Amino acid sequence: PEPQTPKGSIRSVRTSASGSPRSPRSPTTPGTGPASPGSESTDEELEGMLVRKHEWESTTKKASNRSWDRICVVLKGTQVLFYKDQKTYRTRPEETFRSELPVDLIGGTAEVAADYTKKKHVFRLRLANGGDYLFQAQDDDQMNTWVGSINQQAQVHEEGPGKSQTLPPGSEKKDEPKRRSFFTLKKN
Repeated sequence: PEPQTPKGSIRSVRTSASGSPRSPRSPTTPGTGPASPGSESTDEELEGMLVRKHEWESTTKKASNRSWDRICVVLKGTQVLFYKDQKTYRTRPEETFRSELPVDLIGGTAEVAADYTKKKHVFRLRLANGGDYLFQAQDDDQMNTWVGSINQQAQVHEEGPGKSQTLPPGSEKKDEPKRRSFFTLKKN
């Protein structure tokens, strides 16, 4: 049996590559946690009760339901999943909130929603596909933990091998004489 998390708190779990749980990582401010940028951060898991408002489905389509819902939010790797409550997540993880698909974080960003003044402790999640969510946390600490964790997961995978800064093949030939362009060829 898994230990119960007090209502409104966050549970952070890191698992090893084999999938066995390691000691839970305490929520920290971004950049100060024990995980270094090169460590295993692909298996990060963060879970907690947040209030969510889906604002935009894409850059041109507003979400059909833009009401605030109190739901269990789970950050697993580069995906965010939504559940009715923590009990549903732990006992039936296949039953997501309103049968919604996981949200992909790659190319997305989380930021404190300073422009949203109707509620306190609100952060915004902008997705690569133009989707936009607002989340309300219990306090600033919880909000900053979520923002930092989401951004860390989105960046780890965005900076992967597909986006490396390498030169095109053949550009490292420094010993060969420079080739001249067609218009500057000298006649012999």
